Amino acid sequence: MELNLLSYVVITYIVLMMAINFAILGYILRKEYINRRAVLFFTSIILYMGVESISLGYIIFYHGSLFIEPLVLFLASIPLIFSALVKSEVVRVKTSNSLSLLLSFSVVFDEIAMGYLYASAFGPHMFNPFIDAVSNIAFGIMMVADGIYFLLISRVKDIIEFSLATFAISMAFLPSIFIELPKIAEFIASLISTVIMIINIVTLYLIEIRRVTFQGQLISLSLAFFDFFMMLGLSTFASLNDMWTITISIASSMVWYFLLVLHEFPNRRIETKLRYPFVFLVLVNLAELTMGFGESVLGFNITNSLFVTSMKKMMMSNMHMMMRSPFSNPFWWLFPINPLAMGLMFIHATHNVLINSILTSYMFVMATTMSPFYVIMMGAEMSYLVYERYKHAKNLGVKRWALVILLGIPIFVILIPYYTNFYIFGMSGMIFPVTLLPFIISLLAVMIASTLFGRRAYCNTVCMSAHMWTNIFYDQFKPKKTSKIWDYTRWIFVVIMVIAFSAYIAMELKLWIPPKIGMTTLDPLNFYGMFTLNYIWWIFYFLTPVFGTYSCARQGWCGFGTFTGIFNKVLFRVKAKDVETCKVCQTKACESVCPIKIPISRDVIEKGYTNRISCVGCGDCVEACPYDNLEIIDITSYLHRKKVNI
Repeated sequence: MELNLLSYVVITYIVLMMAINFAILGYILRKEYINRRAVLFFTSIILYMGVESISLGYIIFYHGSLFIEPLVLFLASIPLIFSALVKSEVVRVKTSNSLSLLLSFSVVFDEIAMGYLYASAFGPHMFNPFIDAVSNIAFGIMMVADGIYFLLISRVKDIIEFSLATFAISMAFLPSIFIELPKIAEFIASLISTVIMIINIVTLYLIEIRRVTFQGQLISLSLAFFDFFMMLGLSTFASLNDMWTITISIASSMVWYFLLVLHEFPNRRIETKLRYPFVFLVLVNLAELTMGFGESVLGFNITNSLFVTSMKKMMMSNMHMMMRSPFSNPFWWLFPINPLAMGLMFIHATHNVLINSILTSYMFVMATTMSPFYVIMMGAEMSYLVYERYKHAKNLGVKRWALVILLGIPIFVILIPYYTNFYIFGMSGMIFPVTLLPFIISLLAVMIASTLFGRRAYCNTVCMSAHMWTNIFYDQFKPKKTSKIWDYTRWIFVVIMVIAFSAYIAMELKLWIPPKIGMTTLDPLNFYGMFTLNYIWWIFYFLTPVFGTYSCARQGWCGFGTFTGIFNKVLFRVKAKDVETCKVCQTKACESVCPIKIPISRDVIEKGYTNRISCVGCGDCVEACPYDNLEIIDITSYLHRKKVNI
């Protein structure tokens, strides 16, 4: 009975303290101009609540000394004492660096202290007091409350306020918060956290696009960094059961969140420079990679521990070293492989430490980027940016093709086996396992589609580059120029592809035995696909501001893309409605917006159209033409004309 009463007292105390916090901060934000001494007084009130939470938890539940009470009360009184020494003047808190920073640290300290009180009463008691304070459901509820409350009271509810809210709420569902609950609760919470984090990253993309101001760039860059920090914590938690990184990332992220809420950074316009989107892109990509890795490892371990039979578990002595999920796991399609185990398998693959380190890093990146969870996550983010492009596009044909792109990825990821029997870009080969016959059928399907619609049937619809590069954010990274050397070197990569494909066919026909690296058989098809699409591609994607969009097509290092481009020569072409208009055009806008840097104007003037092998059919030239003089011709155009003639 006493324990129940004490439990109610603890919960009531925490709720009241949160209400007082909100009342104080709401008053300061609404009042805007307030006496400096009053702010210091309110800071001491917040600190009093925090130190009382620590005292109650320490004295009541850990039977600590009562002498801690006067000591912590004195420390909390320092801002109050200091208020008597400062000049009495009215200040704007949101423009005062010292006051907003002091309030931010004070509020976070108070919430961590309340988390400590809750952990003292209800648990967890698994770690040290700091980790326990941040790793419980009460602290998670406080973060949700913070995000919702400050969004509701904000005077202008724009993309920045929504981004801040989703940033705070996403932390509330990180798996460390649910450490003492059943594993299924930890798993569901981590999925919720990922969904909210994806929304947050999308808002950061939009801020980076729309807000070329100091405030906008600061928010997008800083939140991208803290997203990465939290996902790094998630990865170490999932892989090493490390609680320190994820706990410190949550606490520091909360301090920065409150500083962004309580401080108004300059909103002046700044010069658009490459370094801002470049740094943003690197940070976001790191956040996405670590999120994909952490969630894939966590989901793999939890779902297999819950759904794999006892007999199967006995056969596998270490769950962390399981390579694949058995079909008895209902989530095998989402977490089919364990990126951690795939990376660790190459640590001792050879006697050469350098080779082992290269292979290990390669496997970690490759296993993450080809996991279905990562592909779904990235597809969701980029789909919204493609939708933004759809909204802004003026040409009907370009708008329609944007919709095709949105539909292309899910169909490709789920149904088409691609050309390898491993998981390249998600779930290819899972529903229809690739052997020699499906491999040939898959190639024929790509060839037929490319014949009917041009290279864009592959490169700008089902390949992930359609989402990654054909959207409103990446338009700013189109290259300014190119080199003719790529027109020749691209065929080297086609030869490499043909060798890999031929070796695979020979292997399937038992005409050739593939070599081994350590204990792993080097399947030429898997190696070529994973190396090209899950490793090299992502390096260029990270460095998009340096190499430009569609570097795979412009530089030709994707041999399969060049192969599909050969079929541009059949039906596909970008055609001028009136060649004379192109002859007098001074803007050459079609060439300046082309991500491949094809000399479109020259081709059109010479023969009325362009259909080069490198063209991915993105439609940017059609959209940019100031005279609406260009159109894309493929099988649909011929069918439409035939129907009109009938």
